[in-house]
Amino acid sequence: MSADLISGRLGGDQFPAQVLGRSHRRYAANAAQATDFAHLLTWPDLNQLLATRRLDVPRMRLSGGQTVDVAQYTRLQTYRRMPNWNAPIPHLFHEQLRQGATLVVDAIDEMHPPINTMAAALEAWLGTRVQVNAYASWTAKEGFGVHWDDHDVIVLQVSGRKRWRIYGTTRQAPLYSDVEVDNDAPTKPIDEFTMEPGDVLHVPRGCWHAASASEGEPSLHLTCGLNTTTGADFLGWINGLMREHVEVRSDVPRNRTDQAAWTYRLAELITQRLQSPDVVEEYWDHLNQKAPARMAFSLPVAVTGTLSASSRVRLASHRGTVNEENGQVVLSAQGRRWRLAPLAAPVLHRLADHEPVTVKELHRLAPEISEDALMSLLRRLMDDGALVWEGEE
Repeated sequence: MSADLISGRLGGDQFPAQVLGRSHRRYAANAAQATDFAHLLTWPDLNQLLATRRLDVPRMRLSGGQTVDVAQYTRLQTYRRMPNWNAPIPHLFHEQLRQGATLVVDAIDEMHPPINTMAAALEAWLGTRVQVNAYASWTAKEGFGVHWDDHDVIVLQVSGRKRWRIYGTTRQAPLYSDVEVDNDAPTKPIDEFTMEPGDVLHVPRGCWHAASASEGEPSLHLTCGLNTTTGADFLGWINGLMREHVEVRSDVPRNRTDQAAWTYRLAELITQRLQSPDVVEEYWDHLNQKAPARMAFSLPVAVTGTLSASSRVRLASHRGTVNEENGQVVLSAQGRRWRLAPLAAPVLHRLADHEPVTVKELHRLAPEISEDALMSLLRRLMDDGALVWEGEE
């Protein structure tokens, strides 16, 4: 699986603990690794997506330092029963790319299964939402100039080569909605290199950078944008927990003589919560258990309910957890909890591996559960949106 390749290349759990969000780092591929990401998106794949998906600005756009006016390469198509659409005209589209524009397809993970599978596995590993954008370029013209992103990125060079310049950070950990903004781009790079096929690059948020296909060949790369999880988000979660205290639920005192005692008590309650040794791990568990599943449908089985022994199924969420509490096994995912008898523990733990598994294999893991009872359990999870059918063996 590509996510395993990425994790292994980045150093496993050392990456989120020591590198993620801290400094840029390029992980060069050796000869055997050059094709590791080639299956994620081929040029024919991209051609097919452009021809069959109604992609419009800003989902699909051309950029040559600034977004190219759609009138330069599309024509408005009108329909009786569907929204109007700026349909790309292939020869005009190609001409803009020849002149130096970069093609961008946002959230390509939502429309291309190999990338979707990779992104879901990255989410399970890093515990955060991932959006993957595709970039295709042909010339030395920079599509976006020197800029920084408000989220960490992992870049996968799929094919061709691309020249990168890294300029460093001028404001540590900037936010999308920040109290200050630094728009003065540095002029001298601190690092320059060429991304080769199979290479991986991490760029932390706030790090100024620029890229161009200056190596005389078409370049195709994927940028995995990682949703930020900041101290502000953590404090927002803490704020919700504090509502259990009457002092937090009470009105803000208007009498000045009461205000000092009230704020002191709030500070005391917040300090007690923050000093809990497991509070940060509790927050990460909360995020994983609340994270929505990636969209997946299970037709026709989800409607007919006709699972068979050869049906392949998986959990809809890659970030749910399975624990045993008070004599029950509990699946926590997508903001819900399913409490089941202990006999179901082997089934849920196998499903929590995130790889598809056949119903008959699940039955072998839990022979004490009758076939009818197992089918009933799986149909219940599917009806609740927690289980996905992926075909027959």
